[in-house]
Amino acid sequence: MQRAFSIAAPGRPSARQMLRTATSALHAEVDGRFSGPFETDKNAYSAFLLSLARAVPPLERALEQGGVERLLPDWRLRRRSGALQRDLDILGVRAPAAIAVDVTSDEARLFGRLYVLEGSRLGGSLLVKRARASADPLVRAATHYLSHGAGADFWRGFLQRLEDSQAVAAAPERAMLGARETFGLFMTEQAHA
Repeated sequence: MQRAFSIAAPGRPSARQMLRTATSALHAEVDGRFSGPFETDKNAYSAFLLSLARAVPPLERALEQGGVERLLPDWRLRRRSGALQRDLDILGVRAPAAIAVDVTSDEARLFGRLYVLEGSRLGGSLLVKRARASADPLVRAATHYLSHGAGADFWRGFLQRLEDSQAVAAAPERAMLGARETFGLFMTEQAHA
């Protein structure tokens, strides 16, 4: 049984800390699955982008159908599906079939999903350095997804909205559900890559 967190209570973890704790094992598993020899292997990098392309576009569409713009008014600037498609085009790789993603308008659950998606930018900032170190010029050029929003500080803006969310404070288990669902999308789709 999951321990309930009261985000607003003094001495309790923040929403970010609560989500980090609840998903740490899933985060480690996804990180392990998505690490590859990008510096030396174009096929590994292509497979990595294909894995993302199965999950990210349908996840972004589901977020939009659920009303993500009410939570993040700058959502259109945050979308990365177009950048991902551009990278696949550079590599000459056809976009894969998308996986199914349930739509929800539950604010806490949406924030949980966004926690994983927006948090992946942090890992992307590390992975882009590896891709840009590749001997293959196509891999070096296909870094639009990983570098998307560099310098925009999307993460800090997201965290502020997460911490301010009354829905997350009232139903942290729903936020944790959304985060776990999203990590699950990346693990499920990676298994099919």
